[in-house]
Amino acid sequence: MSFKTFVRKLAKLFLIVLALIATQRFCRKQTDSFALYKIRSELTYNPKWETSPLTEKEMKDLSTVLNQPFFYLGKGAQCYVFVSQDNQHVIKFFRLYHLLPPFWTQLKLPPFLKPLADSKIAQKEQELDRDFMSYKIAFEEMREQTGVLYVHLNKTKTLHQNIEIIDRLNIKHRLNLDEMEFLVQKRADLVYPALEQMIEKEGYEAAGIALCSLIDLLVLRCQKGIRDKDPDLNTNFGFIGHTPLQIDVGRYRKPDDESLGTLERDEIIRITDNLNQWLRAKYPELSDHLEHKIATL
Repeated sequence: MSFKTFVRKLAKLFLIVLALIATQRFCRKQTDSFALYKIRSELTYNPKWETSPLTEKEMKDLSTVLNQPFFYLGKGAQCYVFVSQDNQHVIKFFRLYHLLPPFWTQLKLPPFLKPLADSKIAQKEQELDRDFMSYKIAFEEMREQTGVLYVHLNKTKTLHQNIEIIDRLNIKHRLNLDEMEFLVQKRADLVYPALEQMIEKEGYEAAGIALCSLIDLLVLRCQKGIRDKDPDLNTNFGFIGHTPLQIDVGRYRKPDDESLGTLERDEIIRITDNLNQWLRAKYPELSDHLEHKIATL
């Protein structure tokens, strides 16, 4: 083979590789990286993740919610989110492929790599348990404040509920929810745009009342001894009407070494700092209202 022929073949191979990479990136962008295998698992029953059963009425209401198509809304660090056709609820499927040990840990590895694989498996098991326990805390102890209607962390045979989800490419998928890990939650409008809309339509008084309710939610969480590793009011909280909800519930913790409510005021000041700066710049009157509310804690 001549040098020129070799160069041409190498260039052709390089272009093919580039085309494959570009195609992969295009597909990932179009689908937002969603794929069914990323929300499926072979997880087995764990009694720690079991939650309180719903009442007969709650099960009936849940079935009504789930008997409609759900459309792809977006993804977070932990979940793919689909919104109901009536725009009132979301179903979140956990991004389990992030939380499960990588495939190479299941291979027959040389002895010197076994400790590394065992360490990686232990790390992923810890992360999975941490996140699932957070969802359980939200459902068991903060149900009204998070709008979580149902959490399904263990596979079952009793739901007998299928659901239709439509992905970003408008492809329909039919899922048996007995086989999935997921949560169902009320949909809320994010805090900042919700406050702006309240101010525009109802005035400062309504927005001030809503702000006070938001602080009351944060206080209640502190009083229950629940800490949040990601308390971003801009993206993780919202309102349904004037009622505040914590939307992202994947970072709840209950440390054993902290007494209830001990960090209440400092915690609230820290969490609301960015919100207060935003209010101070756009709505100083509401910033004063917020600071007064916190000062009375």
